[in-house]
Amino acid sequence: MHSHDSVFVYIGTETTRGSRGIYQCSLDLHTGALTDPTLAVETGSPGFICTDSKQQFLYCTGKPSNPELPYHTVTSFSIDSKSGALSLINAQTAEDMACCHINTTQDGTLLLAADYGHGKAALFPLDSKGRMGSVSQVLKFEQANTVVPDRQEVPHVHSINPDASQRNVLICDFSADAIRCYALEKDTHQLLLRSNTTVEPGAGPRHLICHPNRQWSYVINELNGTIAAFDMTDAPDSLSRMQVVSTLPPDFTGNNTTAEIAFSADHRFLYGSNRGHDSIAHYRIDPEKGTLSLQGIVSTEGEHPRNFAIDASGRFMLVSNRDSDTVTLFRLDPETGAPVFTGHQIALSMPMRIEIMRPQ
Repeated sequence: MHSHDSVFVYIGTETTRGSRGIYQCSLDLHTGALTDPTLAVETGSPGFICTDSKQQFLYCTGKPSNPELPYHTVTSFSIDSKSGALSLINAQTAEDMACCHINTTQDGTLLLAADYGHGKAALFPLDSKGRMGSVSQVLKFEQANTVVPDRQEVPHVHSINPDASQRNVLICDFSADAIRCYALEKDTHQLLLRSNTTVEPGAGPRHLICHPNRQWSYVINELNGTIAAFDMTDAPDSLSRMQVVSTLPPDFTGNNTTAEIAFSADHRFLYGSNRGHDSIAHYRIDPEKGTLSLQGIVSTEGEHPRNFAIDASGRFMLVSNRDSDTVTLFRLDPETGAPVFTGHQIALSMPMRIEIMRPQ
């Protein structure tokens, strides 16, 4: 099979119920067939994975395989473009850190990491071979609003993202109900605070994405089931709120937390996942204003959709249903953007983050 007909998929897992690390499978871009997952690399609880922009390297969060290492690690692997095999490059630990979300800058010189449990963020320099240097900066967050007392009782940080210009870094400060914008000092590998933008009290901002037009960014709020749209046109380091939309049907009364947010491949649509309602909400993005209009809410055919990913062709969406131990496959309607369940799913214990590679 030619490589442009199918792509590699990597799935990070929580390894407390039978999974053993990062799994690999293939997605056929014509038929949507998904092969059964095989273990790509054995490693402790690689709950979040990401690749560099050239897809030469894969990075993961996790627990150290070496019990003498006191803290959790971030680990770097090289990706074999022919087989998809992962080879260990190196790992780093940072004192009192256990990262939940990682990202790379587009130029591949920095790994950015957020630590929910300890309310911290960190930067790790990367060399051209994907090797991580020791931590160059740790930011500690002190604020806890306690609006939602059992979740915002201590500082928590949920994600860290470069903006579309790659000049700033945006951090979702979950317990402070704030998005913090930092200037990225490339030479020193440091972040310098530029602005704070508040979201609604008790919202719990979780993940954030920036539109490539550099004007709009969108934040999914975990605790109140909303997505907030922000305009960054006037000042690239400040976010001005345009709109807040719900991710849930108006009559839903159960417990729910949101998780992931992503654009369609052509940036015409936006998606957010609900855990509890167990669904994907999808919205049309107004091409002039950047505002969202809800198009529909679709069941993920499983429990606790922690993450989902869309392939570069824009045809398919994979959803990791952590609590039902399944990854489900949806075809995306090219006209409406709606995810349509294909009836196909694969079994995997506690799937977390999914990374779909681009065709070679």
